[in-house]
Amino acid sequence: MATFLVLIPPGARRGDEKARFVRDRFSWVAFFLPFLWLAWHRAWLAAALAFAVQTLGSAISDHPVFGLAGLGICLASSLVVALEGPSMVIAGLERKGWTIDAVISAEDRATAEEIYDMETPAGETEARDGVSLPASGTATRPHAPMLGLVGFKEGR
Repeated sequence: MATFLVLIPPGARRGDEKARFVRDRFSWVAFFLPFLWLAWHRAWLAAALAFAVQTLGSAISDHPVFGLAGLGICLASSLVVALEGPSMVIAGLERKGWTIDAVISAEDRATAEEIYDMETPAGETEARDGVSLPASGTATRPHAPMLGLVGFKEGR
């Protein structure tokens, strides 16, 4: 199953047609065509940087002594874009004011859109993504901020 992050533009509500689904996983298209993948997602600065690094790597690969280093540069930059590309797209949208509305686990994008478009019955408290909301009047336990899998205390 793939994990989809649903981002909505500023001022939009749940179920908006402008919602954007970003699959959070390794992207084979981004691995083989990093510059074009970044340009497709409007990450212009990252696309320019990827193009420059790929050009540098291909120029170095023609050198008789440093040829393998150039190939390594090209492969490493493609790997970084393939692994971190979806995160870069999400970060770019968040800088523009988009917010993450839902996290959906589904087989494909069509199923994720179907799950997202399901309406909450009127008059009921909304529960998102299979997580139930606490009953009214109960205190929720505060959580420490998390960094990966290890929690840390503020001020340290």
